[in-house]
Amino acid sequence: MNILIAANTKFMGPTSVMVYSLCRSHRDMEVDIYLAYHDLRGQNIERLQKIITCFEKKRLHPLDVGKEFSLRVSDSERFSHEIYYRILVLNILSQNMDRILYLDADMLVKKDLTEVYETPMHEACPFVVCEDHLGYSRSGNEFPPDRVAIPRNYKYFNTGFMLMNLNYLKKRNSVGYILDAFYREQDRYPYPDQDILNQMYYDKVQFVPWSLYNLPPEWYKIDTEALSKGKILFATYPDMNNPSINQEECYLNVTRQMRDNAHIIHFLAFLKPWLYRDKPMYSDLEIYAELWFEYEREMYENVEGLERL
Repeated sequence: MNILIAANTKFMGPTSVMVYSLCRSHRDMEVDIYLAYHDLRGQNIERLQKIITCFEKKRLHPLDVGKEFSLRVSDSERFSHEIYYRILVLNILSQNMDRILYLDADMLVKKDLTEVYETPMHEACPFVVCEDHLGYSRSGNEFPPDRVAIPRNYKYFNTGFMLMNLNYLKKRNSVGYILDAFYREQDRYPYPDQDILNQMYYDKVQFVPWSLYNLPPEWYKIDTEALSKGKILFATYPDMNNPSINQEECYLNVTRQMRDNAHIIHFLAFLKPWLYRDKPMYSDLEIYAELWFEYEREMYENVEGLERL
């Protein structure tokens, strides 16, 4: 299994937990972890290597993407250059590799990913992705496809989970095509890499369930009336906070079931447990944060000599 991650020095703590959880969930499998970076220090790479060495059949491949890209694309307060490395690094990977699974470093891998990694991809599919559920549930009214001018009958995907069809991307010189779009459109969208990739590939990607492979740490409440008609309809946060709606009567809370069933929890946006160590945490995030902190505690117990961050 080929896994791709990207990291910088500021994100070493969450990246460490993500890598530990990935290895822990694939104890008996061969996993090659490709680390795309530019500003990491030797001690950062050694830290990840120390974690990976605790598990058999796991290998780390650090790949420095160089400084040229950072000179052409500006960093922002919200997004660092690393969001682009998932594409930039593809030119460095072995020509013999046919697929690689990119995972954001703010994820927790709870279960085996073999089945999704082996998803059959048709020849004209660049990526297997998950729908961006957070974009709908939090706002209740914003429709992300409108922002990037794609038809409403298509789904908007989150780029934190991307199974990449390297054969497709190589044959079409897609990396150059995508990078040109990044250079040209970087200041146009609020989510620069994600919005641009959606605009380019919305009608070519394949989807797997976000509830399994890209679960945001939120409340999940199902509309009971819709459920009685055989439909799964999740309440939006505005619905959940509407005092005119009888919450217990109208919605079935399945948050813990969703958390327990998920293979990957994605602590995206401001929903990151490590940001709330010394301050109050959102009540929905608490349900998921207890898992993240448990993995972190276990990592420090099991990886001898690992410096606490």
